[in-house]
Amino acid sequence: MRHDGSGDRAGLGRRSEQLARRFLIAQGYTIQDTNVRFPVGELDLVARQGTALCFIEVRSTSSAAWGGGLASVDARKRRRIIQAARWYLSRRPLPPEIRFDVLAIEYRDGAEPTVELVRGAFDADG
Repeated sequence: MRHDGSGDRAGLGRRSEQLARRFLIAQGYTIQDTNVRFPVGELDLVARQGTALCFIEVRSTSSAAWGGGLASVDARKRRRIIQAARWYLSRRPLPPEIRFDVLAIEYRDGAEPTVELVRGAFDADG
């Protein structure tokens, strides 16, 4: 299925993560890691913003139907992100603040993609 003219889902994912990185850097984030995989799940982006260590889930869609990208981060997905974040944190000093953000990108035919960032979209309690 062609969402944005890039051809495939992997291409859309790469394009979305590049767009997400540029957007976040412009918002004052410093990207530390990308696509960190653990047995329990994957972290799309890990970044710092001020004193916060942010785990950022990037979701892209070609339609706002079904609630768009933000709605796709359901309870099951949040649990997997939280588990992966715990693995990540178990190997590093604990930062003063931890935050889970979601960045949604919506592609529409012929238009520039829209980007929506929700800081603190959920917490480690699920």
